[in-house]
Amino acid sequence: MKLIIAGGSGYIGQSFLRLASESGHQLILLSRKYHEDLSKYGKQIDINDSSALKNLSADALINVAGKAHAECMMTELDIANRQLPVRLSQHVLDESVGRMVHLSSLGVYGNWSLEPITEHSTTTPATPYALSKLNADIELAGLFSRRDGRLTIIRPPMVYGTACPGNFTRLCNLVASGLPLPFGSAHARRSFIHVNNLADFLLRCAMASHASGLFVIGDGSDYSTAELIDEIASARGKRTINAPVPISWLHALARASGMSRTMDSLTRPMKVDWSHAHDAAGWSPPIARSDAMRLALRKYRSNIRHE
Repeated sequence: MKLIIAGGSGYIGQSFLRLASESGHQLILLSRKYHEDLSKYGKQIDINDSSALKNLSADALINVAGKAHAECMMTELDIANRQLPVRLSQHVLDESVGRMVHLSSLGVYGNWSLEPITEHSTTTPATPYALSKLNADIELAGLFSRRDGRLTIIRPPMVYGTACPGNFTRLCNLVASGLPLPFGSAHARRSFIHVNNLADFLLRCAMASHASGLFVIGDGSDYSTAELIDEIASARGKRTINAPVPISWLHALARASGMSRTMDSLTRPMKVDWSHAHDAAGWSPPIARSDAMRLALRKYRSNIRHE
């Protein structure tokens, strides 16, 4: 198949490029600047070059581009997370590209939930980033309302893997610091997805017209912060002191320091029910939960020999 990918230079994008290339697909990369290390995957086109984009044709367009930085202004987030995918969707709407796969975020449902998130859960975005993602989803769904089978929107939880950006690596580094931690009572589980499993689902949706509509996705990687700390410490081969500080104390300290949202992410539940992806798209994660965590912590295991 011929696939166009927007955002291939990012962490998720690079994982998708590797998988799609290994699977024998022809790739066109849309990005804001040229990346020498990505030239092996296919032709690169400036995502803002309207003349170059005009004659694009492919079986599917996969959009994993976007901005998530907390310091970004709402205008920047809107341009990257809403305006860009809406502009790219025109290539599918005018039928020069077969279908569109758009990566959204589980954050559109808020920062925590007592009940597992499904495609039918109420959206309650709590950050400008999540709001920009939801706005894109709504606009795209409207544009494709009469184009059945041409749009897939995917809302993943936190993505993890070797050297991934974000909170997973920050937690790994915190454990590696050797400092005593206060999360021994943080047993509420949250869902994660390994980057390679997400890439596999993206590719499946690009290839299968029946995998259309909205999907929340996971791969069984449901962990509490206490469990994650144990996994990371075990990978390092070192014991970590993780004191069972009462959760109410942690939240009181977080409110006093303006870190309530961060503490929610560490101590409150946010699981996903991804049975729709299994049933409707016929998808099962190629990497099992235990193997996914082992792969994600491979860097830390290799460091044991050097400490």
